[in-house]
Amino acid sequence: MQRLSAFLLILLAITFTGRYLCAQETGSLVVRGAVLKSGRWSPEEIKQRFPNQIQSIKFISGKDQEQHVGRGIPLIVLLQEAAPKIEKAPKHYDLSFLVIIEARDSYRAFFSLAELLPTCGNAQAYLIWDVDGKPLSANQAPFRLIVSSDRGHDRNIYGIASVTLVDGTKLAGQLAAGQQPL
Repeated sequence: MQRLSAFLLILLAITFTGRYLCAQETGSLVVRGAVLKSGRWSPEEIKQRFPNQIQSIKFISGKDQEQHVGRGIPLIVLLQEAAPKIEKAPKHYDLSFLVIIEARDSYRAFFSLAELLPTCGNAQAYLIWDVDGKPLSANQAPFRLIVSSDRGHDRNIYGIASVTLVDGTKLAGQLAAGQQPL
């Protein structure tokens, strides 16, 4: 457990600053990292590519704890489309990946890929593009992350600029070898 905590602290320390994201296009997010298909996705492109995955998600938001309904897709759908670079060995290699969701203001939410997989953790994390039938406001667009399976709301972030997959097995190997990762 100590190794995992140290590993996550190191990961946090070396993760991108994201400052440049504020100057980037705000109408889409970038999927990058240890994936076979990196790219940029707008809400319209996601609606066209995944029409059968679109869901209505109820969530609580704001200081007054109002219930809202958002429309979007499960985060895992986009991650599967990006195709993580999974090695054949060791067994369950896919469970070692880390997912970093970063907003334009540099706020980040972290997941393990295992936590998001339906066969493992099955976290209910969604990328939404509208709330109560209206597009997200400029500061929340292009996407907002809703994690309905979390008790708190700390990972419900908005203004998402990037989704980065990190190969945890390779990163751990680099750290063990004393190499400076990333």
